[in-house]
Amino acid sequence: MVPRMSRPRATSLLLCSLALTLACGDSGGGTATDAATTDATTTAATADSTSGSSGADQPTTGEPSTGGSSTGELVLGDLLVEVNYAGAQVGTLSLAAVTSFPPMGPPLASVTDKAPVFPFMGTLKGLEPNDYYVAAVLDIGDNNPQQPGPEDLVAFTPMPTTIVGGDTPMVTLTLTDK
Repeated sequence: MVPRMSRPRATSLLLCSLALTLACGDSGGGTATDAATTDATTTAATADSTSGSSGADQPTTGEPSTGGSSTGELVLGDLLVEVNYAGAQVGTLSLAAVTSFPPMGPPLASVTDKAPVFPFMGTLKGLEPNDYYVAAVLDIGDNNPQQPGPEDLVAFTPMPTTIVGGDTPMVTLTLTDK
């Protein structure tokens, strides 16, 4: 039997993994990242965004599709993430998708925006069919690139969101001041 981890400890592990992965520029498989936009169906890359190069919009062959393809292609999905924040703090916003909580390894997709405007809309692209937890970290003052500090704002999904090939579910996270 595996002992259950307390919520603060599990959150701390998630944040450490997220911060280290984003700081090292590893987006867990080269998925693309996007910048903020107010249109939930379209995201626009900006100079402040970090982007990978995986061709995440192209299906990968090898496994049967759960999205209904008869060609045997794996159909990837995207995850729309809306982050709300009504406070006055500023900093770099990072979003990440992981398949386990606490996370085991780097995020499978991430988005970073150095000057987010709230509500922030981002897309975690090129995700295989699976269950995903999503985290949002606002690095207040941009002074903790390796690990969130006590002043940073954090939100995460308490339950996983399921991606089925080719779909684009939406997750809403709300950052609150401490």
